Amino acid sequence: MSLISSKTPAALGIDIGSAGVKVLEMSTSGKGYRADRAGFEPLPKNAIIEHGINDLEATSEAIRRAVTHSKSSRKSAIVAVSQTHVITRTINLPAGLSDGEIEEQVMIEAAQQIPHPLEEIYLDFAVSGGARDGSDDQVMITACRREIVEDYAAALEIAGLKAVVVDAGLFAIERGYEFVAETLGEPLEGRAIAFMSFGDVTTRLDLFIDGRSVYGRDQSFGGRILTENIRSRYGIDYREAEALKRTGELPQNYQQDLVKPFREAMAREAARGLEFCLSTRHGLSHVDALLISGGCVQIPEVAREIESYIGVPTLIADPFATGSRIRASKLVARHGPIMIKAVGLAVRGAR
Repeated sequence: MSLISSKTPAALGIDIGSAGVKVLEMSTSGKGYRADRAGFEPLPKNAIIEHGINDLEATSEAIRRAVTHSKSSRKSAIVAVSQTHVITRTINLPAGLSDGEIEEQVMIEAAQQIPHPLEEIYLDFAVSGGARDGSDDQVMITACRREIVEDYAAALEIAGLKAVVVDAGLFAIERGYEFVAETLGEPLEGRAIAFMSFGDVTTRLDLFIDGRSVYGRDQSFGGRILTENIRSRYGIDYREAEALKRTGELPQNYQQDLVKPFREAMAREAARGLEFCLSTRHGLSHVDALLISGGCVQIPEVAREIESYIGVPTLIADPFATGSRIRASKLVARHGPIMIKAVGLAVRGAR
């Protein structure tokens, strides 16, 4: 199974997160793409723990249901492991080496730089071109523990799918970000764009410059806080609280008593993440914009709240918005803000 290689058959993109499974089918269309089918299925609490599969049966069942909802007939799939489980190293090698010579050097470097025995990891590499003055090639080595990769592959297999690629989460986000950037309608060369994904348990901030993430950090904050507050306030179980959070069918005081404080907490979390980022990235004094994604951004007025608090233009990231090379049906387009990683996976399987 590959972490980098792009040679894949027509395949579904499947994003397995702490809150649920997102499924997306994309096809090529002229110089762009069509987002044809999508599905979402929530996961039970703690099915995913620390970005790894904790309940294989529940996860595979959610995958099966999400694929059924999507009405896709594809049986191949591309999935991503969290960046927390992925190790990347970049090395320079003399240009002009044969594939065999590059692979030999990669194995030598991996044995020295990867903190796991080679027999316990899946390893992949990609030659990205000239380094320094052009006399060398840059080679990116990517590794992940076998048990993590095999858990994801097994979940797909039980759901009736075959994992043709197990990708790295950051690579998928970078590809998804490319489509979001197209929707902004202006050149972004040299500009610093922060991308914040509000997840169920963790929130991740990536800093993009020229389309690549140059900084990334996870923060312990997510939508589960609001779910737990709903559960506690109204005396219901977690599953019901999660369902009602999605529909918004709660008493009128819900918006004032629970949503407003949570929205304010999102703004504080954004400010904290940006402050830490800027203190780490020497020479960078500000970001030009903040893009936000994830289920939490469906909360009304959240982008305005964050922008007012941090003083940085804040927009909801949507890979299906006007300007993107992806054309999505109305049923698929409504999931845009939660589909960034799924887009980055599905585009690899678009045919």
